[in-house]
Amino acid sequence: MRTRLAWSVLLLITALSSPASAQIRASERALLAQTIDGTTLTLDFARPRVRGRDSIFGGQVYWTEVWTPGANMATTLEVNRDIQIDGHTVPKGKYSVWMVVVPGDTWTFVLDTVWSQYHEARPPERPGQIRFPITPLAAPHTRCSPGASPRSRPRGRNCAWPGPTGW
Repeated sequence: MRTRLAWSVLLLITALSSPASAQIRASERALLAQTIDGTTLTLDFARPRVRGRDSIFGGQVYWTEVWTPGANMATTLEVNRDIQIDGHTVPKGKYSVWMVVVPGDTWTFVLDTVWSQYHEARPPERPGQIRFPITPLAAPHTRCSPGASPRSRPRGRNCAWPGPTGW
């Protein structure tokens, strides 16, 4: 249960409400925190926007590039207790969140212990990182909201970016 919820919270990186029409920022800042059975998970991120760009992965984000699912400063995940994400132990602490995007069905999810990084200061592979394979999902949208969606799973929420083939 904790693993599913942790993964769901992580996938909510772009899940905050739409910006006010009076003043739209290029990348809205957001903080998302949830306490589950005494374990607090906190995501801090800037919600990136595609803004009419045709191809994200393989285009704006080059294949084999280390990419943070956010804008400006790297997205961070902080947990006050050890958790498991997809069967992988994540010790309590604060991490920057990254993905190694490659053509095909398997990317690499990376939690780096150096958490205060600008999104273009991509971390090299180093001791202390948590790395495991993930499967990207293609989708025709770049935002999601809490609640049901065509890709929702029971007791979970998720969202997707344009997949490996773009739009």
